[in-house]
Amino acid sequence: MTSSSSLSWLSLSLRDMDDIDDTRRSRPRRYRLDARRFRGPLHAPARNDHEQHESDDLAALVELARSLVADGFTAWIYERSRSPVPWPEAWDLRLVTQLDPDRARD
Repeated sequence: MTSSSSLSWLSLSLRDMDDIDDTRRSRPRRYRLDARRFRGPLHAPARNDHEQHESDDLAALVELARSLVADGFTAWIYERSRSPVPWPEAWDLRLVTQLDPDRARD
């Protein structure tokens, strides 16, 4: 087998596995918002609030995150995508943006 024929075999095999990748643009995206407001020492916090929201509307989550940041929360928005390994049913989270009260005041 020549190197060019082995390369074409490899590209065919990779294309055949395209159906295991959930990050293709044809599928709707899902986003997750995690927000936390923490005050005081770690061993005895005076405040430790946490909120989570999920949506396929990134703009709506950003607006919600901005309102939470105005209330003192730090917010992280992740894009959810499925990973074929190690478990196809598992979700990977990719950070899209982070908003925090200190940066909002600048």
